[in-house]
Amino acid sequence: MRFLVPVLFLCVAVGVVYGVKTFLQKDRDGNSPPNQTTAAQGATEPAVNTILPPEDDSFESLTENEDPATLPVADPAMPPIGDVKNDFQPELQPVDGGIVALELLEEFLGMKTLEERLPHIETKRAEPELVNSVLSGTLPEALKISVDVRETNAIEQVIDYYYHVNFATPDGDANLQTMLVRTRGTSPPKVVVDSFLDLFGGRFASYAEKPSEDAGTFQIIISAGAFCYDDVPGSDKKFTLKILSREDAKEITKAYFGKRSKIGYMLEDETSELAYGQAKACTVFMRWNTEEDPEKPFLEALDIKALNWNS
Repeated sequence: MRFLVPVLFLCVAVGVVYGVKTFLQKDRDGNSPPNQTTAAQGATEPAVNTILPPEDDSFESLTENEDPATLPVADPAMPPIGDVKNDFQPELQPVDGGIVALELLEEFLGMKTLEERLPHIETKRAEPELVNSVLSGTLPEALKISVDVRETNAIEQVIDYYYHVNFATPDGDANLQTMLVRTRGTSPPKVVVDSFLDLFGGRFASYAEKPSEDAGTFQIIISAGAFCYDDVPGSDKKFTLKILSREDAKEITKAYFGKRSKIGYMLEDETSELAYGQAKACTVFMRWNTEEDPEKPFLEALDIKALNWNS
């Protein structure tokens, strides 16, 4: 019996706690909260939280009889969304650099004197050399100008725009050339004339015409071949370098380089951007080799100083 009294007391306490809990769960109207069921019903569906409006009169909804005149309206000073205009001035709008470069090239080809061209050129040549060049007079008619490639050097903030230009010839044919227009940073574009003088101006062709003791650096188009079939000393140990004014133009001449030379190693390096059979604008250092066989002098390409005309 001494154990029966505590057990009865514990049961009564549990009953009281359960009754109080049930009472508190009822709302003020005496109904159980919605979506809740008793354990006896075995329901497991969770309760849904219902957001009720405040009991005061500050929360009012729009009725069918609401006067439209009392509704808020847009500020008449604000333009409709569809009528918002671009307030940038035309001179501040983004400009396509290629369009400006092409316009400059067209104007440049139409100029007739060196004085007109000087403000628009980039060169490392001394002015006396320019005075005695093709830049001092009228150039042949440009029959066609077309875009070739664009190369960007983000570090130096340089963009090179290469163009194919077909110049008219007296025999009615076309002289196929490559020309370069360059922009540096935010400066106006300039026509790079050193390569133009080497190719169209004939500086390289004059050097390649006969052996010389002087070495030279030229901005030209090259295309490397993996073989040498020409009658030059040690042809089995050499590769061929075609010199062009443009990829689709007839070669001006050929130069040669050793398989184990600087250029040979560049061709073996897949990351060098120089590949066999690929025409590319390069700055090349070369000389006339008269030592291997004095009876058979040949143009020897010693080094490619740059895989562009920015050197």
